[in-house]
Amino acid sequence: MLNKLSVKLALVIGMIVFCSVVVSYLTARHQVTESVVMATKQGLYRDLLLNKEMIEQKPRQWQTSEQVNIWAKQVARTLEVRVTLIDLDGMVISDSSLPPSKIALMENHKERPEVKNALENGYGENTRYSQTVKEYQLYMAVPVGLPKPYAILRFSKPLYDIGFFDTGIRQEITPSLFLALFLSLIAGFLAAFFLARPIRTLAFTAQKRIHGDISGSITLHRKDETGVIARALNVMTDEIRKLQHREEWLRAVFSGIREAIIVTDATGDITMVNPAASRMFRINGSMFKPRPLSHLSDSKLQELFARVHSTRVTLHKEELSLMTTKGARIMQISSMPLTKEELFTGTVFVLNDITKLRNLEKIRRDFVASVSHELRTPLTVITGYTETLLDGAMHEPEHATAFLQTILLATEQLTALVNDVLDLSRIESGQIEYTFSAVDLKRMVQKSVDLLKPALDKKQIRLDIHIPDGLPTVYADPRYLDIVVRNLLDNAIKYVDDQNGKIRITAFKSDDHLRLEIEDNGIGIAKSDLGRIFERFYRVDKARSRERGGTGLGLAIVKHIVMAHKGNIDVRSRVNLGSVFTLMLRTEWVDEEGSPLKQNPQTTQDPL
Repeated sequence: MLNKLSVKLALVIGMIVFCSVVVSYLTARHQVTESVVMATKQGLYRDLLLNKEMIEQKPRQWQTSEQVNIWAKQVARTLEVRVTLIDLDGMVISDSSLPPSKIALMENHKERPEVKNALENGYGENTRYSQTVKEYQLYMAVPVGLPKPYAILRFSKPLYDIGFFDTGIRQEITPSLFLALFLSLIAGFLAAFFLARPIRTLAFTAQKRIHGDISGSITLHRKDETGVIARALNVMTDEIRKLQHREEWLRAVFSGIREAIIVTDATGDITMVNPAASRMFRINGSMFKPRPLSHLSDSKLQELFARVHSTRVTLHKEELSLMTTKGARIMQISSMPLTKEELFTGTVFVLNDITKLRNLEKIRRDFVASVSHELRTPLTVITGYTETLLDGAMHEPEHATAFLQTILLATEQLTALVNDVLDLSRIESGQIEYTFSAVDLKRMVQKSVDLLKPALDKKQIRLDIHIPDGLPTVYADPRYLDIVVRNLLDNAIKYVDDQNGKIRITAFKSDDHLRLEIEDNGIGIAKSDLGRIFERFYRVDKARSRERGGTGLGLAIVKHIVMAHKGNIDVRSRVNLGSVFTLMLRTEWVDEEGSPLKQNPQTTQDPL
C-alpha cells in the first residue's frame, strides 16, 4: 500500500511538472511562431511600401516588358521575395519566379483576394497554396501609381521559412522534453519519498495498532496535517492503553469474585460474564465478548433476564432454582440498572450460589429435630417410670427393680447419644488433634474383636478373619481407627440374626492402600437408603436400631474420621442378603497435593 502511494505521488508530481513544462513549451512555441510570423509580415510589408514609393511614378526605363522583368528579378533577389506586377485588369505584367515566356500563360489575377482587396481598399493580404510555385505563400499587394494607379505590386514570401523555424524549434526542444519528463519523474519520486516518509511512519504505526501492538509512540514534530494525525494517533494510543489497563483491572477484579456476574446492554444482549458465570452456565468465549441471551443454558434464567430488561425492575436477593454445570442449584439473584445521562444502558446481575447455605440450614433444622426426637424417647421413658415409682411402685420390689433397670437402660442410651453428639460436633468443628503413627491393621482388628467377643458369643455369630501376615502398616491415629473398626463390627453384630449370623473380615493390599472389608449376612440395606446411611441420625430400621441401643450417629462419625485420614469408605448391600463395608486406608502419608511425605506427621488437626 505504501509503495503504491509513493508511486502514485511520484507519478502525479512528475506528470504535473512534465505537463507544466509541455504547456510552457507549447505556449512559448506559439508565441515565438506568432512573433516570427508578425516580424515576417512587417518586414514584407515594409519592403512592399518602400518599393511602392520607388515606382509610384512609372520608371522611364520600363519601356519594354523585359526591362520590367529585370527590375522584378533584381528586387526579388535583393529582398528574397517573389515580386509580381499586375495591371489593373488582372493580367500579370511581370513575375520574378517565372521566365518571360510563361508569364503570358498565367491566369488572370484580378479575383485573387490580395489583388481584389488592394484595388478596393488600397491593401490586400492572403495566405494560400500557390499553384505556380507549388508551395504555401504569404501574399501582400498594394496599388502603385499617382495620382491614378497603373498597376498592382505584389510581394509574396514562402511560408517554409516559418515552418523551417518551427521544425527547428521542435527538433531542438523534443529531446529536452524527454529529458524534462525523465527529470520530472525523478523529481516526483524524490518528492514522493520525502512526502510519503511521515505517511509511512503513520501507516506502520497504524498497522501495529490494528494487530494489538500499542508499544511506542510516533515522534513526528511537524506542524502540518501529518503532525496533527501523529498527535491524534498518540492520543488514541494513550486512551487504548488506559482502556486496556482498565479492562485488565476489571478482569482481575471480576475473576476474583466468587459470585457469578453477568452484564447486559440496552438491547438485552450479554456484554460481560465473569469466569464464575462462564463456568456455572457453560458460557464460552472471552469475558467481554457480546453474545445473545440464548447462550444462557437455563431457560428460567433467560426469562428472568428478559423480564428485568423489559420492565426495568430491580431484583433484590430473589431466589431461583437453576440448572448449572453442578446440577440444580439454588441461586440468589440481585440486579442493578445501569444509566448514563438518565438513559438506560444495561443491567448488572449478581448470582450467588446459596445451595450449600440452604442445605446447611436444612441440615441444622433436621439435626435439631432429630436430636430433639432422639432425646425425647429416653427422657419419656425415664419420666414415665420415675412417676410410676413415685406413685407407689417403689414399694413393690418385684416391679421396682424392673423399672429401675429400664430407667438405667434409657439413661445409658441418653448418655451414649449425648457423647456421640459431642464427639461428632468436635470432629466436624476440627477440634480433634490426630496423632498419626504406623498401625498394624491386623492387631487393630483383633483388639476390636476381643472387645466385642461377648456380643459375638451371645448371638452365636460365626466370625471369619482373613488378614494375611506381612501386610504393610497404615498410618493412622490408633484411637480413632479403633473407633472406626469397632463401629463397623458392632453394626454387623447388631443386624445379623442370632445363631445364623456370619461375619467375615478380610484385608489385602490394593496399590498404595490397604483394603479392609467387613461382610455380614444381616438384614441388608435397601438401594434407596445406601446414599444416606452416613447421614446423622439416619437409620434403615429405626425400631430395631433403638432396640439395640443405636444412636444413628455411628456411621457419620466413621465417615468423618476416615476422611480425616485421607481414606475412603464405601458400602455394598442387598436386602436380606447382607452388607459389605469397605474401608480404604493409605499405607503411606501424603500431603494435600497427594505427594508422599518422607517423614510421616505425628500430629495433625482434623481438617473438617
